[in-house]
Amino acid sequence: MSDSTIADLRRELDKARLALADTQAHLTAHAQMNAALHCASDVFYSPLHAKVTAAIAGIDHALERTDQPNAPTLNHQSSDGPWAALVADLDRCRHGRHEGDDCGSCGSRSLGNPHLLRGHVIGYGMRGERIVRPDRDRKHDPAAWRTKSATRNVKADTGGEAVPDGG
Repeated sequence: MSDSTIADLRRELDKARLALADTQAHLTAHAQMNAALHCASDVFYSPLHAKVTAAIAGIDHALERTDQPNAPTLNHQSSDGPWAALVADLDRCRHGRHEGDDCGSCGSRSLGNPHLLRGHVIGYGMRGERIVRPDRDRKHDPAAWRTKSATRNVKADTGGEAVPDGG
């Protein structure tokens, strides 16, 4: 499995874990409400509560097994912060699905952001390197967003400095 596939699966598992945690909190409150309603001294949880708890434990185990501590990340939970999350969302279609993910509104697989195509230059760094949207497999690698710019020599125009292409 590629690193981007693992990152995508981890993202989906994280979303499922959040939904299950909310379900678990609801089931807990429901069981406590029933116990209070009947003036019971013990709270009895439903079998569904146990299954949800087991599913959360399974997701936690899968997330631990696929943890890649040295892998570059671009999500809101990384030390890169909200700006990295913004960049990671640039490949989403207008329905909010990442390029290549299933999107019912797009008809099948999401084609991603039609305004920001892969490989198109979206800016330049301080040293003239191009900033481009990389392939799906490398979108979580911050280094993949920057490419070395080809330079052309225009001594007459710049006094002997090399200038990035297009400049």
